[in-house]
Amino acid sequence: MWHKISWRLLKQELKRGELTIMAAAIVLSVTAVLALSVFTERLQAGLMARSAEFLAADRVLSSRRDIPQEWITKAEQEGLQTAERVVFNSMAFAGEQLALVDIKAVGDGYPLRGELRVAEQPYGAEQVAQGLPQSGEAWVAAALFQELELAIGDTIEVGRSQFVVSKVLTYEPDVGFSVFTDSPNVLIRYQDLAATELIQPGSRVRYNQLFAGTLEQLEQYEAWLTPQLNEDTHNWRSIEDGDSPLARSLQRAERFMLLASLLGVVLAATAVAVAAQRYCQRNYDVVAIFKTLGANKRIIQRIFVLHLLLLTFISITLGLLLGWLIQSQVIYWVSQQLGTALPQSGWQPFALAAATGLVSAVMFTLYPLLRLISIPPLRVLNRDLTGNNAGRWLHWLASGGTIYALLLIYSQQWLLSSALFVGGAVAAIILLTVSRLFIRVSRQAGMQAGSSWRLAMAGLQRRAQANSVQMLSFSTAIMLLLLVLALRNELLADWQAQLPDDAPNYFVINVARDDVQNLQQRFVEREIVANDMYPIVPGRMTAVNGVPVRDEVTKEEDGDAADTATNNAEQREGFGRELQLTWRDTLPPNNTLVAGQWWGDDAQPQVSIETGVADRMNLQVGDELEFNIGGSVFTVPVTSIREVNWGSLQPNFFMIFNTATLTDFPATFISSFYLEPERKSELYELFRPFPQVSLIDLDAIIGQLREVIDQVSLAIAFVLVVVIIAGILVLLAQVQASLEEREKELVILRTLGASAKLLRQSVTYEFVILGAISGLIATLAMELALWILQTQVFDMQASIHWRFWLIGPVAGAVVVGLMGRLACGRLIKRNTAQLIRRLA
Repeated sequence: MWHKISWRLLKQELKRGELTIMAAAIVLSVTAVLALSVFTERLQAGLMARSAEFLAADRVLSSRRDIPQEWITKAEQEGLQTAERVVFNSMAFAGEQLALVDIKAVGDGYPLRGELRVAEQPYGAEQVAQGLPQSGEAWVAAALFQELELAIGDTIEVGRSQFVVSKVLTYEPDVGFSVFTDSPNVLIRYQDLAATELIQPGSRVRYNQLFAGTLEQLEQYEAWLTPQLNEDTHNWRSIEDGDSPLARSLQRAERFMLLASLLGVVLAATAVAVAAQRYCQRNYDVVAIFKTLGANKRIIQRIFVLHLLLLTFISITLGLLLGWLIQSQVIYWVSQQLGTALPQSGWQPFALAAATGLVSAVMFTLYPLLRLISIPPLRVLNRDLTGNNAGRWLHWLASGGTIYALLLIYSQQWLLSSALFVGGAVAAIILLTVSRLFIRVSRQAGMQAGSSWRLAMAGLQRRAQANSVQMLSFSTAIMLLLLVLALRNELLADWQAQLPDDAPNYFVINVARDDVQNLQQRFVEREIVANDMYPIVPGRMTAVNGVPVRDEVTKEEDGDAADTATNNAEQREGFGRELQLTWRDTLPPNNTLVAGQWWGDDAQPQVSIETGVADRMNLQVGDELEFNIGGSVFTVPVTSIREVNWGSLQPNFFMIFNTATLTDFPATFISSFYLEPERKSELYELFRPFPQVSLIDLDAIIGQLREVIDQVSLAIAFVLVVVIIAGILVLLAQVQASLEEREKELVILRTLGASAKLLRQSVTYEFVILGAISGLIATLAMELALWILQTQVFDMQASIHWRFWLIGPVAGAVVVGLMGRLACGRLIKRNTAQLIRRLA
């Protein structure tokens, strides 16, 4: 009959409200995990779908050779859309003029994501292109109109074919973000490529096959395709795999949303832990009565295990239902805000949420349940008797391990999980030490204060161990709340500050040295604010400290070469491509020195390198680097290492030299500037005197970056609400955990004549002190966690958030004091007789 007893006990305690906190904690943990998981997954999928426009596809297979037809056939069998894209350099001729151009031959269906935009005249009003150029036609970039003095309807010669220029190509979704690719694009049909006879054996051509479809289709095809790829020939990538500002922003957005969701998971799990301990404590008397009536330990164990499993199952079911309802409403609201529908999620968030609720309920109740089962029968006579306290360290180990495991399972990122866990662990260690010390000395200080303060201090001293645990929970909740606030108001603001309203939306490149002053003057006349002009000299790094660097990587593979630079006993691995070198007298904006010093003796050759290059190639200040520029070989020492903000949308460089080193080499110049969208038509006249100059329009990527930030802001605002609810539940659970002991004290104090006013004040003061200390320790732990996150996760400059040192203690004192006052208020209102009867 033990299962019937367990069921009756569950129904009875649900009616009495004894399991309210624990059930609510499990429901909240499941709700939080499901709602946050589904929301972030769908929002991230939406971001990826929108950002995939910048690849013109969901995935791109790039190859140095023809892509096998059977690979394309397999993709189509899997339900994927496909399109061809072939890119290479060639010369274009018009009359007596010629220019180096990038030929892009595309097949039907291109682009699979995004859209092409064209205009009827250079820098004129643009419109969405309907289809592709007709056979024998070409759409060309505005810069080529200047360089070849073209007009719509003119003919250009490419290889052995001639093409009629029918449109101005104003926007291509997959144009890329490299400001050093200065050749204007010419878009033709893939079917017209063979007639040009430009592709011959040994030609430098990049074949691309574009794919679009559902995530499931893409993953299934990728699993089939990947084993057949050759790393030296093929490259399979998505928008997140690149090194563009958009790719970096998407990766950062994913970390922001993941971190915010993790905070909700931790708080929900903490609420379950607190509530489980309270639940077991409230059933000590029940177990003692069972044992008095002859129930053995095994029967009691079955009763309460089934009891908890039933409660967990019911709570998980309610949590899944509530989480689904919440995320569906939030997704609907976000979709209305963004003006686009978000993709559906898979089944994984539901499994993760159910597993979180089950693991939390089981692991956090394991030790309290063992203590509950070990309650001696004599407790019916002596209520001071409790269960066995042995193995408490196992309880802390199991609880901590469970939280860390949940973080790892949820995030799949050990660094992010460790940053949160270490911050909480440091808070726990400091708190347990400081709280005991404070409580020990507080009694003497309290004896010199008013009677209510003395009573509060005496209570802190009397419940030193319980208060330490309470303060630990308070600090955890406050720390995570502060982290979300800092995430919402500080880190996100720092990110937004990197992309102000007047961020450069155009790059001007390939400016001749003789035209620099003239172009700058034209900027001033038209009141266009431009950044500094940077000289560009192409060159190769050939040796480090006399050791040659390998330079076998082709230009097509240059994106991977820098990321895989390692040391070798005989030969270092280099960049595998030409570097764009520059010189400058002053430290550039958005650059910070981390080692060495800026130019000392300007007459001596010197170079400053970027931190990523220094780390990948194990370079240090004082190393000697050898460069080859146009056949001129020279050696230069590293005198400083710089940290570069690559997300600033301004010219940035791996290598910067002092003026004396490179000033004699021939160079072109690069700059960036901001121009209001309504003034775009001025560009043609502005650059008409400079036919060799190329413009790169960044308006599309800036708009996408701002959209990413706005969506992350919406996500964190939603997470903040969930975390606040979870934090309140943790605080409430801990306050209620001490009510039984306080009830006993109130009986004694009321019997001795203490007034209700005195008791209210002492209870308020006690919780205010607990909250203030918890807030102070929580702020310290938050700063530690933020330092790790800023420097290791988000690639930001670390800073101290001084206002939180005031917000933390004050908020802790006010919130905890208010909750303690409200929770204990009903006890204080009871008369002595009612309290005695309740405890009898």
